[in-house]
Amino acid sequence: MTAIATPGGSWHDWVHRLKARSVFSVPGLPNAFASGGCNNTAGTKYVLKKQLDKRRRSFYRLRVDLTGPGEEPALRIDRLHDISLKWKLLIPFLFLAAVGAMALFLVSYRFQAHLIQLNEARRLTTKYHYFLDTLDLRKDQVLSLASLIAEDPAISQALAEKDRKALMDLVKARFETLKQDYNIAQLHFHTPSGKSFLRVHRPDRYGDDLRACRQTVNVAGLTGRKAAGLEKGATGFSLRGVVPVVYLGKQVGTVEVGMSLDQTFLDRFRQSLDAHITLYVPGEPLDTGPRVFASTSKIHSLSLRIFNQVLCAEEPFFYTTTQKDTGRAVIVGPVHSFSAKTVAVVEISVDRSPTLALLKQYKAIAIVIGLAGLVLSISFVWLISAAFTRRIAKVVEASEDIAAGHRDTRIEIKGGDEIGTMAGSINKMLAALDQSRLKIKAYAENLESMVEERTRALRESEQSYKTLVEHVPVVVYFVMADGTAMFLNRFVEEVIGVNPQELSGHHEVWAEHIHPHDRARVETQFETCLREGKEFHLEYRMIHKDGHTVYVLDHAVPVFENNGELFRMDGIIVDVTARKELQDKIVQAEEMETLSEVSARLAHEIRNPLTSIGGLTRRLAKSFDPTDPRRKKGEMIVEEVERLEKILSMMTAYIEPKSITLRQCDLNNVVSRAVGQIKSKHKDRGLTVKCRFDEALDPVWLDCNLFEKVLHGLMENAFFRMRQQGHIEIETRQNGRYATLILSYNMPFISEDDIDHYFYPFVVDYPFPETGRNKTIMDIPICKVLVHKHGGIINVNKEGDNTVKITISLPYKRPESTTAYL
Repeated sequence: MTAIATPGGSWHDWVHRLKARSVFSVPGLPNAFASGGCNNTAGTKYVLKKQLDKRRRSFYRLRVDLTGPGEEPALRIDRLHDISLKWKLLIPFLFLAAVGAMALFLVSYRFQAHLIQLNEARRLTTKYHYFLDTLDLRKDQVLSLASLIAEDPAISQALAEKDRKALMDLVKARFETLKQDYNIAQLHFHTPSGKSFLRVHRPDRYGDDLRACRQTVNVAGLTGRKAAGLEKGATGFSLRGVVPVVYLGKQVGTVEVGMSLDQTFLDRFRQSLDAHITLYVPGEPLDTGPRVFASTSKIHSLSLRIFNQVLCAEEPFFYTTTQKDTGRAVIVGPVHSFSAKTVAVVEISVDRSPTLALLKQYKAIAIVIGLAGLVLSISFVWLISAAFTRRIAKVVEASEDIAAGHRDTRIEIKGGDEIGTMAGSINKMLAALDQSRLKIKAYAENLESMVEERTRALRESEQSYKTLVEHVPVVVYFVMADGTAMFLNRFVEEVIGVNPQELSGHHEVWAEHIHPHDRARVETQFETCLREGKEFHLEYRMIHKDGHTVYVLDHAVPVFENNGELFRMDGIIVDVTARKELQDKIVQAEEMETLSEVSARLAHEIRNPLTSIGGLTRRLAKSFDPTDPRRKKGEMIVEEVERLEKILSMMTAYIEPKSITLRQCDLNNVVSRAVGQIKSKHKDRGLTVKCRFDEALDPVWLDCNLFEKVLHGLMENAFFRMRQQGHIEIETRQNGRYATLILSYNMPFISEDDIDHYFYPFVVDYPFPETGRNKTIMDIPICKVLVHKHGGIINVNKEGDNTVKITISLPYKRPESTTAYL
């Protein structure tokens, strides 16, 4: 075998040094190295050459077991020793370089792909919003067409007269024109009750009730407002616009114009959007996927999972498909009906072939850049590792021992350069770690039990506090220093009907539920308390979710940090509505009691002398001759005495108990009867009465006949105050737990004192030409008593300079008592 040159001398010298350092153990050949010869078996030469080659490359050292002479050697790796420090530095850096190049490629490629996909998503989102905007435009279009038809006097007259043939003759030609010019598919007339009167597109079908399935018809019929939106009818999904038809000031029905979402409709979108569009609707229960309603594409691959996801989440969903070099970018979005429900899903897709080609180009560029970066990284790392590994080999070896757990290892310090300083620092660190390990061990033994005990106590305290706060019958809240509401307990839903999660966020969210008249005052004071760190205490009104007013008392105190800055406000809100209502009733009861005492005392003081004066005056008048002027004066005294007697009778009526018989009545019907009587009585005196009724009012507990007289008396009083001519407006509306009636009229002049004494007795009488000066009707104080007896509240306010507004609030709950005193 030819000798192999080594860095330290000849091959034989190096072998001797290896044996001296006990690197090799060669059983069975004790004199092989001592003699320095190479006359051994072929297996021995093979093993030695293998070992020497490995040593020269500084990768690892092996322990080798050899078999006897003439046999193949059996290699067994007992353990893998530490590789050299240079390779320790080189291999990770090479790995990082490769990973960096790969990451650069992946990041660049994925970034470009992500940008392209975002661009596709934006473009498709724009197309989707364009589709929705076009639907809104079409809704306005059908609504305008329906308004033009509703405003035709001949059409409204035919609908009012229920003349189906005349109505068909009037609109048939128009429908054909609309169908040809605007793609109108439905023209439909309804009765005020929501039943089909005439389908121009299907005249043989009418009379069916649409209220259960057509919200647009319900809204237009009940509220008198226009309504438009996407709805499903007998002919499928259509954009429908419904407009009330009014004839002679009265709503006689509604007219509907519909534009179907058919293939023609989608083809127009295909041309304007440059994309395929498909409209899906829920399939039958046994279907495996959604049903295609209309489409401009032959590919219908929308999965049931994505369809249900968009249908429930009501948010658009973007995805892409790829088949070899072709594919589609797809956006799937919800389509809402008039009632804000998702009734269909629209799919808009475009071809991705140009995008995929661009991605391939970016992929090739990224690969080239990554490979170039990898080559540069490998070259640079090789040079750096070769320069530094020689001097730090011993430090690395010692560090590996320390990393392996040999804490008693100490590095030999040679020289005062940076490597020596590093070795000294490592030795100091090991000593400090030993001390720290002992301290941590002792501390950890006690810390675990302390943590467990403290954690258990905190959990118990937190659970108790949470249970108390969530069940206390007041609203508990925390507001941070920036005005953000961080906590509201569940009782807030009892107070204003709103879920606590809906009120989380900035304090302005809470302010939206404060009564408009109190909002500015509450916000100003609360912001001042937050800014100055002061206590907040205020009573104000809030609006319940169902519309009624709730009186609350809000009290919050500041919580400060250690540095004195405001951290948050902790507060409670108490519902004081019952207390406010009780105070109002007590005040009204005290007013009625005072009025009763004054009337009773006055009647008692006047009755006796009045009786004497009347009797004596009658006798004296009869004693005079009929031609005697004194007899005329005596008769005038008698008339005035009779007038005073009538006033006493009215006072007696005030103080008498008023009994009522309650039953559930339709307030709108009671008002209509009273208005009919007053109109009939004063039809020739220039009196007009306009009514606006809330058809959604529930029945209220009333003595219908007696309450009708109350309304009659209020209107008679208003007619007299308006000097027997003018206009009265009456409105009914629902206000939470009350049904509210509002009566308003204009007077030539009314002062604040008149408003304050509006319900005082004998303020006005009612002289009319046909009944004489002394004709009287039910006086206003009695009207007020009867309203209170019904459990209601009546208030009079002045609006502007001469408008009187009377508001009567009647509870839906039955009053407990049926007898009242003035």
